[in-house]
Amino acid sequence: MIKILRSASRAKETGTEKQDKDTKMIDENMKNALLEIGAEELPCSYIEPALKQIENLAMKAFNSFGLKYEAIKTYATPRRLVLIVENLAGKSEDTMEEILGPSLKVAKDVHRNYTQAAVGFAAKNGEPPEKLVVKTTERGEYLSFIKKTKGEKTEKLLAIIFPDIIKNISFPKTMVWEPSGFKFARPVRSIVALYGKKIIKFKIADVDSSNWTIGLHTYDGSKIKIDSPENYLVTMKNKSVIVNQQERRKEMKKSIDSIVASVGSVINDDDLVDEVNYLVEYPSAVLCTFDKKYLDLPVEVLTVCMKKSQKCFAVNGKDGSFSNYFIGIKNGVSAYQEIAKEGYEKVVTARLADAEFFYRNDLKNGLGANVEKLKGVIFHKEIGTVYEKVERIKQIANLFNKEFDMQIDDAILEKAIMFSKADLVSEMVFEYPELQGIVGKIYALKLGEKSDVALSSEQHYWPLSASGQLPSNSVATLISMSDKIDTLVANFSIGLEPSGSADPYGLRRAGIGFIRMVMENFPNQNLGNVIEKVFEFLPEKVKNNPKAKNACDKLINFFWQRIDNILELKGYNSFEVKAVTEGNKLNALGSLHLKLVSLQNAKQKGDFGYIVTVFKRIGNIISQAKKQNINISETLNETLFIEGAEKALYVSSKEARTAIENYMQKNEYDKVFDKVLELKPTIDNFFEKVMVMSENETVKINRVALLNYINNIFASFIDFSALQ
Repeated sequence: MIKILRSASRAKETGTEKQDKDTKMIDENMKNALLEIGAEELPCSYIEPALKQIENLAMKAFNSFGLKYEAIKTYATPRRLVLIVENLAGKSEDTMEEILGPSLKVAKDVHRNYTQAAVGFAAKNGEPPEKLVVKTTERGEYLSFIKKTKGEKTEKLLAIIFPDIIKNISFPKTMVWEPSGFKFARPVRSIVALYGKKIIKFKIADVDSSNWTIGLHTYDGSKIKIDSPENYLVTMKNKSVIVNQQERRKEMKKSIDSIVASVGSVINDDDLVDEVNYLVEYPSAVLCTFDKKYLDLPVEVLTVCMKKSQKCFAVNGKDGSFSNYFIGIKNGVSAYQEIAKEGYEKVVTARLADAEFFYRNDLKNGLGANVEKLKGVIFHKEIGTVYEKVERIKQIANLFNKEFDMQIDDAILEKAIMFSKADLVSEMVFEYPELQGIVGKIYALKLGEKSDVALSSEQHYWPLSASGQLPSNSVATLISMSDKIDTLVANFSIGLEPSGSADPYGLRRAGIGFIRMVMENFPNQNLGNVIEKVFEFLPEKVKNNPKAKNACDKLINFFWQRIDNILELKGYNSFEVKAVTEGNKLNALGSLHLKLVSLQNAKQKGDFGYIVTVFKRIGNIISQAKKQNINISETLNETLFIEGAEKALYVSSKEARTAIENYMQKNEYDKVFDKVLELKPTIDNFFEKVMVMSENETVKINRVALLNYINNIFASFIDFSALQ
């Protein structure tokens, strides 16, 4: 048995710092450490996850080796991943190990002399037997040896830690580019590894660590010497590389605001700012223009053309209208602006010319012609085409329109559904898939369709995220619900259910969107029966698929998981959510939130905790009766109520039942809880004066039935047993 004792606790501060600041060494035994992994251009989406991994790997390694530090900071550009460790101790902590040897009974003979077992144990640890100590444990007394180990120098440990960090960063895709077979997101071209001014030497992917890094490759690509970790950020900035991503982002926005001030204002796009921030190492804004004739194109088309082709920012003029100005972000200092401007304008103009051609062609062909083309677009190889999906959406929408009493005009609904997917085969969406739905809306309005029809083309995809905006009108809501439930029913019927973190078809998002729309727009609808009917619209080959068995039950369970998530995100705990959802058959989902609000209000009242206890007691008695095979009757025999307390409880519960049913129809749940509290005195009196498990079998059955009657009054409202 070995027990390792650390002599001092480790520092806990970690995390990528928001502000850049000069770091100071606490004393001569603590220095800053630097690791810079220089690589070819890294994909934007890889960088933030890589920084998080570097932080976690470093923290784990330093803790494992017993190295104290003050802070861990991570930085990145598209061509470098950086770790700076502030005030890292000069050596790891000293440790002590207590090593247990043979038991004292085995270690000494009858004459109290050391046996060979004791001598061998002592020799193994480099000590005479006399230096060993006796350790008393739960199992008895044992010889033991305290082994003291001095900490190792940090520079020696960093030669292990730094390479391990580099090797253990994972990426969605990796490359192999040199004979050793090392894998990384992009080829590694330089490694800076320092502890103070000392180089930590190692080799990875045929690259030796050093104190030299590569400068801005678009500027001069020169080698830059890093004399110490403290000077790294300033040294790089002086060479036109802003390593701190937060500072670089601020510099980009400052540069944009400065250059656009004379013509208008930039159209805010934080996602684009974040993306461009990891495309450049030193951002310089370049003001550009395109021919005003292209302003005839829809704003959405203009914006996506600039954003997708060159990651450029659109600009509003001083009058607030969309202008023919745009901003590109050059990588490097502001030199050669005219050359950069010419390049941006040339590429963007070519994209806009293509977009204009697609736009004119699509309008000339119209949306109606596209519907037939959907027969050639596969939704899923086991389910069928998008055209077939649209036909199912029609059937589902007609069902929902009647079941939910939406009273939407059949002609408007049919046209809106027909056009909902028509833009998928347009030339514009083929080139710019991110415009699906948006282009459909634009074309429909341009071709003279009603606003409900046009908006449905875009909004039937809503919500685009779990918390995204819901459709704004009833037609779009109906089509969105029909589209999502069809996707869910079809996928569940062929066995494609989300598992773990895997959800390639976005079924969780579709499920949450569907439930949110039901809760928002149809709070009193019984959803369970409707879902079963939707399965009937599936193709025969899908319905007869062996995987379709129990698909409906699985989908309903899936919906309940989404409902629980939605309610818990609103701030209710899992016990409260279970209390109002237990036994619910997807009925009146909109009432769940109202019930939870009333439940929390009721919990503030002093007697509520006692009521919960009483109803749990009632539930336990009913459960015991069932285990004893007592027949729990649904009808009560008033003539068998002998005690006044049980007669009073029966009368009170009958009155409560009538009132509660009325309150629930009106969603007046606060009054339901008040009625529960009103029953407290008669329930108290009943349990005090009445023996439920009477020796008279008939009386006993009737009393259990009375408790069951009371329990059932609230069964469709709340399950008290779920509350804590």
